[in-house]
Amino acid sequence: MNVLHMLLKALHRIEDGILALLLVVMIGLAVVQIGLRNLFDSGLLWADSLLRVLVLWIALMGAIVASREHQHISMDLITRFLSEKAARYVGSLTDMFAAGVCFLLAWHSYDFVIIERESASFTFPGAPSWLCESIMPVAFAIMALRYLAHGGLAFAGARRGGQQ
Repeated sequence: MNVLHMLLKALHRIEDGILALLLVVMIGLAVVQIGLRNLFDSGLLWADSLLRVLVLWIALMGAIVASREHQHISMDLITRFLSEKAARYVGSLTDMFAAGVCFLLAWHSYDFVIIERESASFTFPGAPSWLCESIMPVAFAIMALRYLAHGGLAFAGARRGGQQ
């Protein structure tokens, strides 16, 4: 179990590093683009397209991290009035539903990426659209697996009387 824990910790550091790197690149590119436009009435032709792709990647990497930390947006109005055990069951059901939605999104975004690959379109020179969009099925699949794990652990904890 120690090896698994170390691997998960390394994966978490990689995810955090990718997210931080993407954010730094996006902010840096935006600053350069704004500077070039304001100072030289010019800019990088591909920068706006890359910035849109970076927003997509940052949003989905952020969602991956939020699903890992179980910090996604949730409404807990109902669970506040439930017992701890009932709240765990409701949380488990909610996580299982989220896993199902994420699996569907992964499946359909994979189809979308395949269609984009066949169309041979480019987001900007040298960057095929399908490659820029490839984060979608990967991110949704990772989130689906995490929600499935969260839901299973919450259900098991509720069955054992709240102990995990």
